[in-house]
Amino acid sequence: MKAVQLMGVEQLEVNEVPDPTIQQSTDAIVRVTHSAICGADLLPYHGWTPGFEFGTIPGHEFVGAVVEIGDAVTRTRVGSRVVNTSMVSCGVCYFCRRSIPTQCEKRALFGYSGVYPRLDGGQAELVRIPLADRSLWEVPESVSSESAVFIADILPTGFAAIERGGVKNQDVVVVLGCGPVGLMAILSAVSMCRSVIGVDSIPARRDMAAQLGALAVDPGEALETVLELTHGYGADVVVEASGSGAALDSSLHLARPQGVISVVGAHFEPDFPLNNGVMFEKELTLVFSVGNPSKDREKLFASIGSGALDPQRIISHTLPMIDAPKAYKDFDEKRALKIVLTP
Repeated sequence: MKAVQLMGVEQLEVNEVPDPTIQQSTDAIVRVTHSAICGADLLPYHGWTPGFEFGTIPGHEFVGAVVEIGDAVTRTRVGSRVVNTSMVSCGVCYFCRRSIPTQCEKRALFGYSGVYPRLDGGQAELVRIPLADRSLWEVPESVSSESAVFIADILPTGFAAIERGGVKNQDVVVVLGCGPVGLMAILSAVSMCRSVIGVDSIPARRDMAAQLGALAVDPGEALETVLELTHGYGADVVVEASGSGAALDSSLHLARPQGVISVVGAHFEPDFPLNNGVMFEKELTLVFSVGNPSKDREKLFASIGSGALDPQRIISHTLPMIDAPKAYKDFDEKRALKIVLTP
């Protein structure tokens, strides 16, 4: 089969590789039809993932059809159109038993190696799915494959930012960073609160935030806009979706006293200089979240099916998999908002 492989830092190739096979009785094989590029794919692309094994096939957001199942697979059916969960979990460990699969003791992320056990991803014609009955969900007929691919990761992540922020209908919510995850947070918030302010330096991303119902502003206008809209008090919830230290720092100043800062941007700074004085003075709550598709997929599928959510609106490019090297470069340099590859 053909597959994208990360062969070195910023070195992607589309190569012929062996077809995946059933290795455990709980496995399935999926023929991929749609595979998205996510911001998390850029971490190993830039060489920022410790221990990453070059040659790994990236991609943790994909939709396809089941073509083979192991003998112990009971819920997943051959021929079904399915979407994956970005992270595989065992279902029996301490965290899985408490419905926290994102902290599973044996978790693995499709398309990653090094920080997790190697698990080849879905930017390929075929992909092996461990623990298929936990890792795959049938896509309802009312949901397009283009929308379903968002269920794998970034829509549940954006939704988690709003849910864990405790957003209520009278709240003013600020979303810092209108990339794909930030836009999913906006999409999740606009029907749940009084107003949403989307903050980004890129005009095209601000335009999309506005199309989704946010008041979109440049970072230099954020504080003034928030204070004006809240009569000087600050935002009830600030979602930090950019993963930048500057955005996390500014979120402390945009939030009202006893406000919540809900972080879904990826942060790995071991020594971030958190302003404890501001945190203490304003009695702020700071929460970090990783999306939990296992918990939220049914409500999100229902919202897409009813027309309440339309995540596929943010897809800017649909490209053949052979164009993956250029697609990654365009995505990394922010010339593309969200790219879906089709084998």
